[in-house]
Amino acid sequence: MAHPLGEVVLLVPSRDAALPENVAALEAALAARDVATRRVPLTGRTDAEREIAGGARLLVHCGGQASLVQWLPAVVGTEVVAGVFPGGAANDFARTFGLDTNAEAAAILLDSPRFLRVDVGVATVGGRETYVFNHAVVGLSAEVAKRLGRSRFGHLLAWYRAMARHRRTRYDVDMTFAEYHAEAVEIRLSNAQYAHGGLHAAPTALPDDGAWDVQVWAGSRTLPFSAQPKMLRGEHLPHDDVTQWRQKSAEVVATPPALVAVDDVVVGRTPATFDLLPKALRLKI
Repeated sequence: MAHPLGEVVLLVPSRDAALPENVAALEAALAARDVATRRVPLTGRTDAEREIAGGARLLVHCGGQASLVQWLPAVVGTEVVAGVFPGGAANDFARTFGLDTNAEAAAILLDSPRFLRVDVGVATVGGRETYVFNHAVVGLSAEVAKRLGRSRFGHLLAWYRAMARHRRTRYDVDMTFAEYHAEAVEIRLSNAQYAHGGLHAAPTALPDDGAWDVQVWAGSRTLPFSAQPKMLRGEHLPHDDVTQWRQKSAEVVATPPALVAVDDVVVGRTPATFDLLPKALRLKI
């Protein structure tokens, strides 16, 4: 029986792709369910847009989060359905939805009639809007993201350099129903639950409830790093130095201005505003 959304287009990125054997296994599992597939190399958003213009209604990303968030804006606010099959690549966004599965389980999900409408964040920095699918950070973790973007920095070195150079920063955070005006190390706004390669950073975040999980990390500049062992299990909260809210929007001003990173990519410095587009993405789940 043909898939109700037609041919399943498997987008395979040029970097952080699923393991080739896992993509082949997914193709075989879908073929066993009489689902037609077509593999398309993905180099950027234009490849996804070309498939959509050609009539594709179900695009399945076979790879990690870094390449996923490059093309996913093309389907926001449309009737096109997105699927995610990490296939061995790091993908925090997929982990929230339990999509980091084997090929057989992924084929069952993709062949089902179910999909979920999930929220999409919008970060406005320097007059430029960027979609937020997973999370945004302001402050220390954004400094880490900046260093991780340079190939010579490993994970530990990036954290050590960022902590060593971190400056005392005052934050003024104006949210829908709350405010924060004091020094802090970083501000984290989560749409989904996982970050930084599998850390359960926002255990209570729900990507379909129309609200951000907002965390203000104060205390020692080393706290976002030293808490990571507990973050693996989502046991770092509650914490005396972390304040948490559920908010529909937030405006962040920092003195001095602080770096802002969206889905692990630096997009500028504060001031920044964060809003949500409720149920703007159709996700196969």
